[in-house]
Amino acid sequence: MLQIDHAYEFFYNTVFTDFDFYHLVNGVPIIGQLSATDITIFTPGLHATKKIFFYDQEPLTSGITDQYFDFFTWIDKLTVDELQALNSADKLPHGLPQVSQEYINFNLDDINRFYKNKIIVTSELSKMFDNYAKKYNTSQLYYFFHGFAALDWYRGFYALNYNKSIVKDYKNDFISFNRLIAGDRSYRIYFISKLAELDLLKLGLISFGVAGDNNDWRDEISNINSKLSEHSKLHIEQHLTDVNKLIIDNFSVPGWASADIPRCTNDSLWHIVTETVFYYDKLHLTEKIFKPIVSKQPFMLLAAPGNLAYLKSYGFKTFDGIIDESYDTIIDNDQRTEAVVAQIAWYCALSVEEKRSVIEAIAPIVEYNFHHFYSEFKHIITKELLDNCRTVFKEISYNDQHIDYTSIHHVLTN
Repeated sequence: MLQIDHAYEFFYNTVFTDFDFYHLVNGVPIIGQLSATDITIFTPGLHATKKIFFYDQEPLTSGITDQYFDFFTWIDKLTVDELQALNSADKLPHGLPQVSQEYINFNLDDINRFYKNKIIVTSELSKMFDNYAKKYNTSQLYYFFHGFAALDWYRGFYALNYNKSIVKDYKNDFISFNRLIAGDRSYRIYFISKLAELDLLKLGLISFGVAGDNNDWRDEISNINSKLSEHSKLHIEQHLTDVNKLIIDNFSVPGWASADIPRCTNDSLWHIVTETVFYYDKLHLTEKIFKPIVSKQPFMLLAAPGNLAYLKSYGFKTFDGIIDESYDTIIDNDQRTEAVVAQIAWYCALSVEEKRSVIEAIAPIVEYNFHHFYSEFKHIITKELLDNCRTVFKEISYNDQHIDYTSIHHVLTN
């Protein structure tokens, strides 16, 4: 099985050996001035005529993403005269990668070969992805990066939870992690505000900011560029007056928290997943959605519309018929949040006997999802990746006969 830290090197060595291969350092784009050191490049040598850029760990974001794609495509936008003017590396604009005269001469020798084939790789499906590909004249390649990451990070939970049954004698009706609460994650403030309004905070285990973070929900309220609606801002000001932070673990969340599942998770039934993408029309899920699955918990999903159906397209089952999952189809951001909170409130208000009946109904689904994650899921996302590679290679007329797809599939799933 693939160790996600080695993913790019593996893909370069097995599938994209003839490509200049770009990816973000540590997978995370920086906010601010970009320099050449913020992108890692594997290159097969001087005479590469194809290149690929893996922007696959974070969703595409206007402004931040643009500077990376500009970096990726800058040289193939130059005219012949502009290429000839690049006589040495010290004449390149600041921050751009070094280019030798030999390299320039090679491309001037046949200008038609000069990076004719460019591919951008993401872990999202969106109109934004389509528009970027059109703007930068690149081909598109999608794969479920976070699925591969979760399979690596959570592989140990198979042995840990194999014989575990769904938690019946739990301390909390639900658990929800909400560390980042600004910018694209500000919807989480309204979510917590709705829980506070309905007096549900005491029934769940909830983080809202963490120790050591400087985030304060009041800063988001006063931010004129906040994505929060005026309605949600008024609600938050009314219901979060006495709330600063809600801390589960009583310490700062480390950088590797994405690859960890706190043991306190086992003390709760429902896992309310608040995803990275909420405000945008994207199909994009991260490792967050797999934490309840490998912990054998039922879940509700706060994400962009359609992402629950997106998860189901990979063979997972959800809890429609037990709870109302029509929230996944609601376009309005506030209403979608309110619909999820309504399901939490519904469950919390049940009697002990009624809750027991719900648990019995969801137990087979929880068990199925756990085993699906550790069995068929890895085959589904691997096949999807390799099929998408075949498609894009055909699109750019790249001969892939040397690629041993069968062996790669075997390695990625064992």
